Amino acid sequence: MITFETVTKRYPDGTVAVDSLNLDIPDGRIMVLVGPSGCGKTTTLRMINRLVEPTSGRILLDGANVADTDPSQLRRGIGYVIQQTGLFPHRTIEDNIATVPLLTGWKRGRATSRARELMDLVGLDPATMARRYPHQLSGGQQQRVGVARALAADPPVLLMDEPFSAVDPIVRAALQDELIRLQAELHKTVVLVTHDVEEAIKVGDLVAVFRPGGHLAQVDTPERLLGAPVDDYVRDFVGFDRGIRRLSFFAAAGLDLATDTVLPAGTAHADAIAAAKHAGEPWLLVVDADGRPLGWAAVAELEPGAAGAALTEVGLAPVGHTFRPDTDSLRAALDATILSRTERAVGVDATGRVIGTTSYERLRDAIRAAEDAAASDAARVQQTAGEAG
Repeated sequence: MITFETVTKRYPDGTVAVDSLNLDIPDGRIMVLVGPSGCGKTTTLRMINRLVEPTSGRILLDGANVADTDPSQLRRGIGYVIQQTGLFPHRTIEDNIATVPLLTGWKRGRATSRARELMDLVGLDPATMARRYPHQLSGGQQQRVGVARALAADPPVLLMDEPFSAVDPIVRAALQDELIRLQAELHKTVVLVTHDVEEAIKVGDLVAVFRPGGHLAQVDTPERLLGAPVDDYVRDFVGFDRGIRRLSFFAAAGLDLATDTVLPAGTAHADAIAAAKHAGEPWLLVVDADGRPLGWAAVAELEPGAAGAALTEVGLAPVGHTFRPDTDSLRAALDATILSRTERAVGVDATGRVIGTTSYERLRDAIRAAEDAAASDAARVQQTAGEAG
């Protein structure tokens, strides 16, 4: 647990970077500090490892005041990842990662073994990259090395100061996914600074929103931050589309998928039209013999009187993006529906076989049910907290 007890940082020119901050960061969770430039989020991060000293207040790490620990010793027990990686340019990747273990007294062989183990963990091939130098790696690869180096001595706390902002959006998304995967395996206490609310919502277990002047506006889970911002400042900061983004936290498993308009190729036009009429649907999904989607057939274009006419792969509207109800969110299902010319989307299983289809109407019902469930859960939590108080 990292605890800020009424911490203030005031600079000699009178500027207040952080003002009376009280904040608890639970063990094994990712806490994201987010806010506009100059709001004190990076200063807050750097006070944890004493790169910046507070003017007043206390910062406790597992109950101990960090001010009572030698800064060098403190920093060796805290991983630190920065925007530009800070790699030593004349050291190999292997030696960069082994830096902190060697400083803490590890034998060379053990440190090297740990470096290669971590390279594999963050998705870098030790056999081909261990002896390379930073300039021989892409920006995304360098950032992975930075994360590996921060993890080398197995610190319980990992500080990350805008770690992914210097790479392109595709690499950034991949690195965010990598962080989520690593955290699921390692369970570190992570404090991450970003100016990007999308990143905060994606990777954070908890998000602390800062106001200008170093004041804390709200600390909450991403879902509650999107669903119940405390005031207009937070509401404006998280964005006007917060309702759509909140759907990322609702599982698509609750969708009632249609199956009666999923028909195999070879179905007679007359039978297809009858199925569509019974379901009240203008589109039919055509699948192959293995149940995989081939495309959408427009009912209006079918010929009920044509002898032997059957659904084929020819002339079908493209399926577009599919989604997996067992792993994806309602937002993924909505995105697939919006991008489909039929205003319908296809749910598939892990093998790509069709489970069923959705529509705006079915999504609307699922969203309402998810919102009602979330509201009930929030009310139950509030009641429990009131009874405990």
